[in-house]
Amino acid sequence: MCKIKKFLNKYSLIIALAVLSPIIIAPFVYALDEQSVAATVTVTNVSLTVSDGTIAYGTLSTSTTKDTTTASLQLDDSQTVTNNGNVAIDVKVKATADANVSPWSIGASVDSEVYTHKTCVTTCDSSPSWTAMTTSYGSAILSNIVAEDTADVDFQIGTPSSTASFTEKSVNVYLMAIEHT
Repeated sequence: MCKIKKFLNKYSLIIALAVLSPIIIAPFVYALDEQSVAATVTVTNVSLTVSDGTIAYGTLSTSTTKDTTTASLQLDDSQTVTNNGNVAIDVKVKATADANVSPWSIGASVDSEVYTHKTCVTTCDSSPSWTAMTTSYGSAILSNIVAEDTADVDFQIGTPSSTASFTEKSVNVYLMAIEHT
């Protein structure tokens, strides 16, 4: 026992260093190989333009419709929507709720002081299917328009069945692009 005690006293520092050195030195060991990962990012840009952006329906009788198709006696003034963004878009539409339309209001069908404003996006020149607008954005009228692509939209106005207002009305339409999901 004495020999072991002497041995431990004599070599205790060496034994302690042998046991503790991996713990002390290991945190300072660095890898010699390094790799990089190429990473990029693009911010979503949702944007549209409408060309030509103006429709002049003209002076119409009560209970009359006029549209932008190429059909006989119509305006031939389809509006072209262009996706200026970098992602596919859907397009929603709403009719004006401006005070300058008063006393008219928009409806699904014409009535006294009630006008209609409708959209068509397929076969509009030959067999149009008109969808009535409201003053709120509803379902998309166009879907999945890819970046830099275009789509045509036709519009139809329907004048009230009777009215006490015979001044020009600004029956504006608003289009909104949302990212296609």
